[in-house]
Amino acid sequence: MGLLHKAKEKALEFTESELANVGVAKLRELLARFNEALPLLEEAGCTPSEVEVEVGLPPKVVANFATSEVSQEAIARITADNPDRTLACAILQALAKGARLQKAIEIGRLRASTLAVEIGLAPGLKLTFVRA
Repeated sequence: MGLLHKAKEKALEFTESELANVGVAKLRELLARFNEALPLLEEAGCTPSEVEVEVGLPPKVVANFATSEVSQEAIARITADNPDRTLACAILQALAKGARLQKAIEIGRLRASTLAVEIGLAPGLKLTFVRA
């Protein structure tokens, strides 16, 4: 019996409510870590304009930030001063990278608008451009 087959059998043992409970527990854990990161984000001038919460397996939190709020200098200082605050530092570094990318990318007459940081099992960064 292969490893994949064993994993499928194990997954079928869970009921939907058990999976939902696992998803909610992971979501609460993720939100607690995000809430702990908020003071450093705000200190850097990067307050989320919107936060989306995706319930599921795996759960995901998507925080949207205005591009104009990203200060490379503040982010560098705060991440250097707080290396133990891993989630806050990761979000701030993603924002710094995203802001640099947005400045380097040209899409017709569109201008950089927002950066969305996806926090979850597979973290991601989404750059948004809007009409000037």
